[in-house]
Amino acid sequence: FTHPEMSFVGLTEPQAQELGEKEGFEVVSARSYFKANSKAVAEKETDGLAKIIYRKDNGELLGAHIIGMHAADLIQEAANAIANRQSVNELAFNVHTHPTLSEVMDEAYKRAIA
Repeated sequence: FTHPEMSFVGLTEPQAQELGEKEGFEVVSARSYFKANSKAVAEKETDGLAKIIYRKDNGELLGAHIIGMHAADLIQEAANAIANRQSVNELAFNVHTHPTLSEVMDEAYKRAIA
């Protein structure tokens, strides 16, 4: 219980890179920031970011880290995606209600496929 909240699931970037070297794939990451999120601005809680770690070849989500308001709630989407071996290519086309904090994750997925 911290302020801002922090949450993570899956691999860290160094862990993912180590796995990638071992199994022969490249690891990349994407970030999005609470300061650009309408709900965070409205709540005056714009400090924070979401970082996703994924395979470059097939987009499989390997890890996610969130620091910011309601991070403990927001991480669930990434946890489910990792458990189901979903790719950022799929996740970028999920619907995220506006204006909500879930758009922080949506933006990270969209940056990953840009």
